[in-house]
Amino acid sequence: MSGLLGMSARAGILLVCVFVVVGCQDEQFHVIDLQAEEHLRETSESIGEPSSIPTMSKAESRYPGVNFTPDSPGLNQPPTVNPKPEDLKYQARDRVVLDVNKVIQEVTKPLEVSASAEHFTLAKSVQCAINKSLEYRVAEETYLLIALDLLIQQHIWSPRIFDSISPQVQGVSLNGTQSTALQLVNNFSVSQKLPYGGAISANILATASEQLNDAVNTGQASSLDIALSLDIPLLRGAGLIAQEDLIQAKRNLVYGARAFEDFRRRFYIAIFSDFHELVVQQQVISNTRNQIRSLRSIVEREDALVTSGRQVAFQADLAKQRALFVIDRLAALEETYRLAVDRFKLRIGYQTDSPVVIDPEMLDLDPPVIDTPRAIAFAFEWRLDLQNTRDLVTDARRRVDNTRNLVLPGADFFADASLLRNPDFFNGIQLDDSFGNYTVGMKFDLPLDRTIEEVNVRKAQVLLEQIDRRYVFAQNTAAVEVQQAIRRIDRALYTLSLQDRNIEIAKNRQASIDAAPDRASPRDRTDAVDALNSAENDKARALREVQIAILEFLRQSGQLRVSDDGEIIAPDGMQVRYRRGSGILAQPAGIPPA
Repeated sequence: MSGLLGMSARAGILLVCVFVVVGCQDEQFHVIDLQAEEHLRETSESIGEPSSIPTMSKAESRYPGVNFTPDSPGLNQPPTVNPKPEDLKYQARDRVVLDVNKVIQEVTKPLEVSASAEHFTLAKSVQCAINKSLEYRVAEETYLLIALDLLIQQHIWSPRIFDSISPQVQGVSLNGTQSTALQLVNNFSVSQKLPYGGAISANILATASEQLNDAVNTGQASSLDIALSLDIPLLRGAGLIAQEDLIQAKRNLVYGARAFEDFRRRFYIAIFSDFHELVVQQQVISNTRNQIRSLRSIVEREDALVTSGRQVAFQADLAKQRALFVIDRLAALEETYRLAVDRFKLRIGYQTDSPVVIDPEMLDLDPPVIDTPRAIAFAFEWRLDLQNTRDLVTDARRRVDNTRNLVLPGADFFADASLLRNPDFFNGIQLDDSFGNYTVGMKFDLPLDRTIEEVNVRKAQVLLEQIDRRYVFAQNTAAVEVQQAIRRIDRALYTLSLQDRNIEIAKNRQASIDAAPDRASPRDRTDAVDALNSAENDKARALREVQIAILEFLRQSGQLRVSDDGEIIAPDGMQVRYRRGSGILAQPAGIPPA
């Protein structure tokens, strides 16, 4: 009975140990996060981008998982909410005749900015996007997943230890007599992969049992089996091919670091572009309000002429009609602006129901002096996406080498040894001096059928040629993109100079009309106002296009660097300036928070 109690106590202790190990899993996850972050830090620093390091700090928001999935009615068939047409309600409102003057007054009056509205500058928009944007977070997690894949491969190449404990009751029927025993089985194993192929492992199987009745025999029994094994390939599977998965995982992390940094540069330009587009829309709204004020002056003048009998009524109506068209366009512009701001808030991860004010701010970079062949050479050398494509060729070449290795005959050296011991676990471990069995030998696998392996070699060679051509194509594409970016800068500068000239012409046209008002018809006056408005709007767009074109040129040629605080890291010779709140990009009156 005392022996039974001892066995039960040992089993209880082992079960407690199991629960302690399970309870330490949360701490182990924290260790994994730290290891992944360290890999990310080292890899990002190795490519010269120490700031672009995702963190695992948001792990507390991740679903922790449950040990057992609870059964529920919707587990196998998720519920669908789709009401029948008769259950839907629609209430039509009365059609009323709108007061046109009241509508015009509502549309054209200055809109007040909410005191609680958050002001967004260009840098603040980028910072918000980095911290909260879904798009940015997905890119971070893609990079993190590559680091976790590397952790798996590194663990596979470390000593792997396993231990299983099995308390069990065993019943044996012998000659009509039933015997029952309480048995405790512990299986402990250690394995280690060898760097140039093969593995070495050790397995210890310990068994302790105690009879629960005296039907067959009584007393206690124990056994200890120790098995050692060694397997080393000499031809097929020997060499660095054994580490292929680990090598590729390390290279993939470098590719991930480059891809993430390339994404950051593209993402920054996208945020810059969206923000500048909002500023341009602000300016267009402001220009449209100025246009309406000018058209109102024309309408008032024509009404006065009609009242005095110096002008026919339809001429005044033409001016009124033009003013109404512009008022309607103003309402559409303001609604488009609100929608654009909501989409911008959604992209940078800001609450769409919170009011914001987009501060009028635009980059003011000087156009670069460009040497086209040199810029293309910079792109070939510095663009991170091209470097990834280039290194994929190396991967494909190594894949050919590995598949050729698999065509070789097999020649493995192996050794096995088993040590048999009979310890007494209940009265202290007392090993006898008997030695177990061992085997040492060679195993040869003749390459009688290697058709599949030979086909795989040919496939790998074809894939290498494909990837090599893709790299050449990527280089040619990069050259075209650099040339396109250069032409885009020239085109934007040309358009900007034209719009400056158009504004000058439109102002001179208005000045001529004001100098001799009786010689101009209402259509001449409204056309002059429209021409000035169009030129000012086109200039605002041209200013934006110049800056985006410069940023795109820097990115296409591999020269764009942006910090985590949303500022451009200027290369030598570049001055980063901003237009803020004055001139053509001054804060327009009545721009609503969105």
